[in-house]
Amino acid sequence: MKKRRRQGLAVLLAAVLFLCSGCSLDVEQFLRPPKTRGEQQAVQTALETYIRDSGQAGSRYTLCYPVEGEHTAAFVLCDASGEPIEGADKDAALALAFYAMSSSPNNTHINLLRREEHDWVSVADVVGATADILQVAFGDLDGDGTTELLTGWDTYNSRDHRLKVFSLTESLAVLSDDRVYNRLFVGELTADGRDSLVLLRMAGDEVTASLETVREHTMITLGQVMLDSGIQQFNKMTLCRLSDSVNGLFVDAVKGVDTAVTELIYYENGVLNAPFCNQAGRVNTVTARPAGFAMRDVDGDTMVEIPRCTLLPNHVVGDSTADYAYRTDWSVWDMASSEWHMKMASIVNAADGYLVSLDEQQKDTVTTTYIAAERLLTVWDIARGRPLLKLRVAAAEKPDGYVTLFESTDGTDGCDVWFDEELLNIDTVRYMVSKLS
Repeated sequence: MKKRRRQGLAVLLAAVLFLCSGCSLDVEQFLRPPKTRGEQQAVQTALETYIRDSGQAGSRYTLCYPVEGEHTAAFVLCDASGEPIEGADKDAALALAFYAMSSSPNNTHINLLRREEHDWVSVADVVGATADILQVAFGDLDGDGTTELLTGWDTYNSRDHRLKVFSLTESLAVLSDDRVYNRLFVGELTADGRDSLVLLRMAGDEVTASLETVREHTMITLGQVMLDSGIQQFNKMTLCRLSDSVNGLFVDAVKGVDTAVTELIYYENGVLNAPFCNQAGRVNTVTARPAGFAMRDVDGDTMVEIPRCTLLPNHVVGDSTADYAYRTDWSVWDMASSEWHMKMASIVNAADGYLVSLDEQQKDTVTTTYIAAERLLTVWDIARGRPLLKLRVAAAEKPDGYVTLFESTDGTDGCDVWFDEELLNIDTVRYMVSKLS
């Protein structure tokens, strides 16, 4: 018994030393992919049938998962037009599966399956561009009523993605394999009844946006425009209607560690435009602001407003860079006049999930303090030298004089408020303070 114990300890110690030595076991060689449920399980079974019938029954397979974008599963169920569906598996007519074989782990496969009556059958299988699939997107780029499959793949650096576009109507025929991008957007930018593809790219000292479409089974570029050359990262993208016939893509981006900008991209009269960027100097000073302030639709009119920030009194740049240290003015750009129109002045507290709107008198006569330990924001009336509002994350027991504006829910904080009753009433406060989405 003691001998067996010593042998077991020796094996355990050897395993620990092996792992600590910087080596690791290739566990994927010893594990089968986990079984899915529902319709996806039927798709996985059909995939395994294809693998067996193609003469690879002796090799194991690993499911591959995209890491960016809306679709991060190894299986995507689609309707008959190739449009992804969620929560309605019974309506699925097509499916895509991403996997790699243990015999060739550097080749990620894309398998297209079709439902035939009650069974799933593989109808096409192709090898992707590189080992790792990073992104999957869908769009009807040629306007034929069926979406194209857009896939992003890793390259020699972590920033660039290689784009490979497949036709779902022609058994995964390749439509394009020569584009490189950092971020992509699929949507109706040209307002011609088909999806457009916008590719954002940082290449050396050039940052560009290009508009792509598919015609006669070939990807073509409709236009390209320069963006701020200092952009180092793209963030949120939002499509909005600029006029009856023109849509625009607003893109938040980061310059360095302390500056953010918003670029606008739209297509009109055969030209791709970026009106916020000076094309000669390749710089956007129009929407430049401290990092951390993102565009938002603050008034619910479906058009995003762009923040412009002014440091409040008693705050110093570098001493406090939190959003509540600034007055944030929200403005919208009018395409017809190429002018800005201010919608609202406010104080933003994104960490605690709310925004305080300010009227014409308040916007020039208030400042703020914040106690992090209590998550307490105080808006001060400078002229009177006393608090106008005190806002804190909702708690089970409210301090005396506080009223709950909105309750805490799963994943979001509520807000309790105290206010100066000489200057404000509860209806005014409820109008001033809104929950950030």
